[in-house]
Amino acid sequence: MNNLDVVSMCARSLLKRKLRTFLTVLGVVIGVASIVVMISLGLAVNDRFDKELKNMGDATVITVYNYGSVEMIDDAGQGLKRPAPVLDDNAVANFGRIPGVRAAAAFQQMYLYMKSGRYVLPGITVYGIDPKIMDVFYEASEGRLLEAGNDRYGMVFGINAELNFYKKSKNTWYSERVQQYWMGEEDQPRLVDLFNSAISVSIDSGMVFDSSETIPGLRPFQPIRAECVGVLKSYGYQADNAIFMDITTVRKLQADQRKREQAANDYYNAGSSVGVAASRGARQPVGYETVQVKCDDMKSVRAVSKEIKSMGFYAEFPSESLDSLQSMAAGMQALLGAIGAVSLLVAAIGIANTMIMSIYERTREIGVMKVIGAALSDIRKLFLLEAVMIGFTGGVLGILLSLFISYLLNSSEFSFFSVFTANLSQESDSVISLITPWLCGAAAFFSTLIGLISGYFPARRAMRLSAVNALNNV
Repeated sequence: MNNLDVVSMCARSLLKRKLRTFLTVLGVVIGVASIVVMISLGLAVNDRFDKELKNMGDATVITVYNYGSVEMIDDAGQGLKRPAPVLDDNAVANFGRIPGVRAAAAFQQMYLYMKSGRYVLPGITVYGIDPKIMDVFYEASEGRLLEAGNDRYGMVFGINAELNFYKKSKNTWYSERVQQYWMGEEDQPRLVDLFNSAISVSIDSGMVFDSSETIPGLRPFQPIRAECVGVLKSYGYQADNAIFMDITTVRKLQADQRKREQAANDYYNAGSSVGVAASRGARQPVGYETVQVKCDDMKSVRAVSKEIKSMGFYAEFPSESLDSLQSMAAGMQALLGAIGAVSLLVAAIGIANTMIMSIYERTREIGVMKVIGAALSDIRKLFLLEAVMIGFTGGVLGILLSLFISYLLNSSEFSFFSVFTANLSQESDSVISLITPWLCGAAAFFSTLIGLISGYFPARRAMRLSAVNALNNV
């Protein structure tokens, strides 16, 4: 028999027993749909974790803060805690010597006010960073990064920082572009030509809000003339909505700000002269506010973070807050996948049962085929192909059913994994069930493979039937 004859006989045999074939295929459909939908729920959760991790910034960067404690054990076996060491240049150097660390950079953070022509930016976070190692942590999408010695008043904007500018008026106190951006309209036009516009920067809000209040003896702060030299690529919410300047400039501005704040406090509390207050407020705080540690790769992050914490500092990295949720979601995904696998196993047993029953009913037909000279390989091929056709057909229909179920889940408010995703950002393209092309292909392949395996022993039994005994079977 040629292959076309084998296929024709398989199709006639399956159609001859329509109800049995339908029920067997239905078992495969339910099994395949179950396991595909179960896996798709887990894939959707992982996809949301990945998006959230991307929004958090560079996954290889550890942020170290200037607070914490070191736990020690005394001679009596009691736990003791002592204040954390200072986050100074020595600490930064120690971080840089930890195996797996590429670089460590100190950051100084402050709030500044800006103005460009008729547009104002009423307060934005500015990070001071050493220009020498900025390229280790960031990359520019436009322009360039800060250069040591050349950018005393140079600024690098986060990719969304310019959105905070708005046209100054009596009735406008916020940027509509920011609101529209967070509502999903990401393509917002720029109001300020960052590279060709003069930008005034001040530590005093009076530049933006036109405050007429002054303190006797304290001269108004003269805004500095800054320039934008670059715009960063996206590095997560904090970096995207901030501005970066030379850390030396930021520290000087912080010192000026402390002088003015101390003078204002003393004046309103009835007291000291401006000169005395200013000199008292000029004292520089000890240590940096934050330090960022860049690791060689994701594998090094946990070990480096553990080492930094052992020094007494509080450290965190982007994926840390998601680890426990991911672990729980992975366990739930494994459980749901096991349930789907049981359904598929039941379907495999159904295919094997159908094929065995088919052999019992067609024993005489098998005997006739042997007598007229049919090869054993043709008989084996006949029954294996029937099982494969059941498995493949059930697999394809199961995939279609799972796609329909996935559509219903994504169109409703239901989420089986809501306990894991409640604290994640609600993005417009987030889904509850995610069925990928590779998942569909894998489902079709395994359903066909299960049909092949389930039909192997029945086909082998058909091959071993005696032709004489088969013909005598009525």
